[in-house]
This record gives sequence, structure tokens and C-alpha cells, in this order.
Amino acid sequence: MDEKITLTFTEEHKYQLEFSPPPFWMAFACSYGGLPWIERSEERVAIVAENYSYLLDILVQARLYRLSTMRQDPRFQ
Repeated sequence: MDEKITLTFTEEHKYQLEFSPPPFWMAFACSYGGLPWIERSEERVAIVAENYSYLLDILVQARLYRLSTMRQDPRFQ
């Protein structure tokens, strides 16, 4: 698996996270309701965190999601 989270900054100096590949992260994006997603599509899954607390929450939740999917994947058994 080659899941990635890329951190960049918006012009307003907020944290922008892009998740790839989008098909893998779509279930996470649909379940995470802490902030609105700026895009959820087959090309891109992205969210903007307005502050450090939201950034940490998103990253922790994304890590838990990835770990749970790894446990379900027979390649990691």
C-alpha cells in the first residue's frame, strides 16, 4: 500500500491536508465530520484544518483508520 497524507498551507496560513490515493481514503473522508472537506472525489480528497488542534485530530483519526484497514487486509495478517 502506498497511502500518503500531504501537508501544505493555504494562502490564509491554514493547514491543508491531501490524502492519496482517494479511493483508499474515501471511507475515512465520509466518516470524519469534525470539519467540512474541501473536496472528496476520485481525483482528490482534501481538508483544511483551521488550527493545530484540528490538524492533530485529523492526523490521529487518519492513523487509526489506516491501522484498522491494515488489520483487515490479509497481506498484513
